[in-house]
Amino acid sequence: MVYEGGRSVSGAYLAEVGAPAVAAALVGVGEFLGLVFRLLSGYVATVFQSSAALWSSTFLGYLLTSVSIPAIAIAPTWYGVVALYMVDRLGKGLRAPARDVILAEVSEGIGVGKGFGIHELLDQMGAFAGPVMVSVLLALYGYRAAYLTLLVPGAVAVLLVAAAWRLYPNLRSTSRGTTSSRTPVFRGYSRPFWLYVAASSALALGFMHWSIASYYLKIRGAVGDVEIGLIYAVAMLIDALIAVPLGALFDRVGLRTLLLVPALAPVFVVLVAYAPRELLYLSAVPWGIVMCSEESMMRASIAVLVEPPRRPLAYGVFGLVFGLAWAIGGYIYALLLAEPLYMLLYAVATSATSIYLYADLANTQRSKVR
Repeated sequence: MVYEGGRSVSGAYLAEVGAPAVAAALVGVGEFLGLVFRLLSGYVATVFQSSAALWSSTFLGYLLTSVSIPAIAIAPTWYGVVALYMVDRLGKGLRAPARDVILAEVSEGIGVGKGFGIHELLDQMGAFAGPVMVSVLLALYGYRAAYLTLLVPGAVAVLLVAAAWRLYPNLRSTSRGTTSSRTPVFRGYSRPFWLYVAASSALALGFMHWSIASYYLKIRGAVGDVEIGLIYAVAMLIDALIAVPLGALFDRVGLRTLLLVPALAPVFVVLVAYAPRELLYLSAVPWGIVMCSEESMMRASIAVLVEPPRRPLAYGVFGLVFGLAWAIGGYIYALLLAEPLYMLLYAVATSATSIYLYADLANTQRSKVR
């Protein structure tokens, strides 16, 4: 609720406080900086193989997000707003590898795809409620009240992580590593893993960040600020509804499921750039599906491709490269905002590249099974 509620109006709020277009792209840079933190926290978790290190990273990461997003309400300038969004991303970068390792372990009994899908469902229930709450409070009381109210779900989230730590303090995966596997050497990862990283990064290059999309919708004037937040809320609802079915499909079909995702990125660009007001809510469908795949299938894929002791660093490496690609893509879209046709052509090119690489990966894995 906290992060998604704040992100739903991030671009619109930056425009409201007089920020330039590049400020929306800087939010994407915050994503990248947070993913650098994923690499660092993943490295530490892989080296120490410690349950305490994994849980501490998770707890502190949630705490940073729970404080930084509500603090946007009192930020004096757009520079401060961007900085607080970056602190939030650092928090996610700190917690994400450790959280995913924990989740992969506790999902072993039901299937890793379904486990990440259930997590995504619960996550998106909050992600849907957050933007709706922010939109309602924005319409009634303005931006300040909307952001400050996010302190409440933030406090609840921190308390729940503390409870989970207390209930499951010792992780089996931290005792599985050998001396060699605890040495985080990049060349120890397989060709399929690096092919997967390349394919997902090509997708990230062409997947328009919501801060860019909401900024574009604001300057295009097709919908108002409240409706921008509601469109995002619908996207989060779509994400939640398909999370478990998509995870179950991944457990059944495997990496071939990823071939469905990249084609949706250009569809989102078409709707954002050209759709009339009556059809703009449809843009939530492709954006929500791609986000669901990023948060469920893409994380589950690493659990399939990488052995448990190496997963923290694998999640960190993947996050770093994916985040860099998404940040670069955000800058490219910011440069192309005045030319919708160029945005579409760019999205099609990156989507085609991603599909080709995912197909190569799926064929490689199928050959190994044979």
